Amino acid sequence: MFKSLFATAALLAAATVTTAHQDVLNIHGSGTTNPSKCIWAIMEDFMDQSKHPIRMTYRAVGSGTGIAEFINGNSSVPAADFGSGDLPLPKDAYDGLIANNVGVLHLPILLSAVSVFHNVPGLEVLDLDACLLARIFSRKIKSWGDEAIVVRNPSLDGSTLQISVARRVLGSSSTDSITNYLCKACPQEWDLGVGPLIEWPEDTLPCEGSGGVTTCITELPGTIGYLDAGHGHAEGLPEIELVNLNGTSQNSKKAGERGGIASAMAEAEGELPTNAREDWSNVSLLNRPGQYTWPIVLLTYIYVREDLSYLNDPDEQTLLKAFLKALYDDNYVQQCVSDHDFTLPPASIKNFAVAAIDSLAVSENATEWTIESSTAPIVATGDFVISQKRRTHNEVERDVLMDQVAELMLRVAEMEVMVSDSQIEMQRVADDNFDKDAMLTISLVLGIIGTVLSLMLAGCFLNQFFHKPHA
Repeated sequence: MFKSLFATAALLAAATVTTAHQDVLNIHGSGTTNPSKCIWAIMEDFMDQSKHPIRMTYRAVGSGTGIAEFINGNSSVPAADFGSGDLPLPKDAYDGLIANNVGVLHLPILLSAVSVFHNVPGLEVLDLDACLLARIFSRKIKSWGDEAIVVRNPSLDGSTLQISVARRVLGSSSTDSITNYLCKACPQEWDLGVGPLIEWPEDTLPCEGSGGVTTCITELPGTIGYLDAGHGHAEGLPEIELVNLNGTSQNSKKAGERGGIASAMAEAEGELPTNAREDWSNVSLLNRPGQYTWPIVLLTYIYVREDLSYLNDPDEQTLLKAFLKALYDDNYVQQCVSDHDFTLPPASIKNFAVAAIDSLAVSENATEWTIESSTAPIVATGDFVISQKRRTHNEVERDVLMDQVAELMLRVAEMEVMVSDSQIEMQRVADDNFDKDAMLTISLVLGIIGTVLSLMLAGCFLNQFFHKPHA
């Protein structure tokens, strides 16, 4: 009898585990690396704020792969639940899906810049125009001391530093944008073709993803490469100043501060489709006029099928709808602006995108998800509520850590000033032939400052690593 009871309990336990496992709702996307940190952050917010267990992932594999997985050979079922790219679906891909009675939405979510970063030691400003950039990337110019570069950058006169060109491998929206920009802005110098994947000269450096381009640039002095500006800024890479169509020379950060990212879309407003279901393949924000307009602006899209029945669980269908709407909710998407240098599209885009999301077809028995932004007693305790009032201990700890890092960076900046002043004093000592003991003292001070900085950083992170919540 007891054996029978134990066996029954074991079966019930196994069934419970199986049910719980199946009860986890999953959403998985793939596509461009450009907004990946932003998408991951919003997904993490959803997972933290949901009472019902959900799992959301996004593979940052590039726009080309994201489009291929979304199209999936014109199948009625995409390889990923949604796709993302910094360029619209190609016309033949869009037409192929429509011909197979597969409705498609383009949801424009973010504006961003592609820029060019370099590793020319000791150079504060590197000023280039489109034709110089075309000649450098096509390997017609191979030295930073080339006369054509020196005309715009006199400090490079006499430089023997060789130029290395870092470029993306596989299909990339940043490659598509930089090649199309160079073709538009200086067709007489750009002869390598256009698109997300072109045949580069053999002596260029193949680098995978934005992180790979960053590594290529930082590891080899003299290297120049293109990548999404937010990534380059976050990594602290030196950025070129590029001349735009109106003759203004500026970098993408200055352009963004002057409204030059949004102005690219404003200049193209009359050419944009008026709803998410249309073909967007002809949309381009490259080389637009405007005093402060950045010449290489990308529009990031989410691609989604109109009929979400390819998601077998009806509640995953509505969860995907809720996530897509969060990409237009300031409570979620503003972190993409403040933390990752993105610009939001205008209200007209937001309005038709949200309306299109609302119209996505889901199963009749699907439960709608809601988002609690202001307190909703009783109702917000339900399973299918994403509550912005709900937080996890890890989330709170991350916020504390970020505040500590921000404070630490202020101290680092103050100490960098002290180091700089000490280096000036050391040089004065050397110039005035002071005794060696004085120079050794200053060197010791610099060493102590460096050690203090290291210990402060290590202490900050170790404190977070070993800290555990109280029971």
